[in-house]
Amino acid sequence: MIPIDDCKLLISCCNHKGGLYLVQIIQQQYEIKKVLHVGCTGITKYGSSFVVISNSHGIFILDENLKVIKNKVLSTELDLHGIAIDNDKAYIVETKTNSIGIYDLKNDLERMDEIRFSPKNDDVSHVNDLYIVNDTLYVSMFSNPPRKKWTSFASYFPHITIRRGVILEYSLQERKVVKICHDKLFQPHSVLHHDNNLYYCVSGEFLVKRNEEDIFKGLGYTRGLAVKNHTMFIGQSESRHISKLLKKHTNVLLDCGIYVHDISTKLSSFIHIPSEEIYGILVI
Repeated sequence: MIPIDDCKLLISCCNHKGGLYLVQIIQQQYEIKKVLHVGCTGITKYGSSFVVISNSHGIFILDENLKVIKNKVLSTELDLHGIAIDNDKAYIVETKTNSIGIYDLKNDLERMDEIRFSPKNDDVSHVNDLYIVNDTLYVSMFSNPPRKKWTSFASYFPHITIRRGVILEYSLQERKVVKICHDKLFQPHSVLHHDNNLYYCVSGEFLVKRNEEDIFKGLGYTRGLAVKNHTMFIGQSESRHISKLLKKHTNVLLDCGIYVHDISTKLSSFIHIPSEEIYGILVI
């Protein structure tokens, strides 16, 4: 492994073989422990606790020891993705309805409001991830303006190669989209703000970008991103439709796991995760 400070990571994995994993890196060695045995998507910190989203089991709140202290089941029809927290409110992406549901963390996780990007109740934008800085919400989605309808993951990747994805800036105070920060992206995910820069995955291109700059290229579908000092953690899922991918790429890595990447030296290590699809990464 490349030189890295001791740290702990929470890794959420979705769909088949999904779960929540704790990865502890100590003295250049790592240990992996499975914390939740259900498919998970968005993860974030809330005080000394953690909030984890599962499309099949709704909202989990875990204490500092990663024990479940609360679980609220939501409709599986919502297709839950990313989460961000601001002022005791959880902003949870409800991809099926092109919405971000706003849930009250102080009042039994009641849904109190929403942000809508389309009036349709079908997935036409594929909103997926979000990040909040002050009163600004950054949102990634596959299509803006919306396409007719996204169907299943398997059907829209990688057959649809039109780069219509965007990162939007939304004002929570003004309740409106302020601007499109980045566009013409092929399946963006995992947007985050760090050190006055916007980082995000362009999953269909196996890339991580910082603002407009390509700063990392993996060997498979990139989704899940965290930055600590000069180290970047990038998730990679098992790729599908290999024969089509090999028409463009000379090498595709079939493993699911995370890259540990030194932004300064451009050197990386890879940690295998016993799942198939990584969704989120959180340094804890």
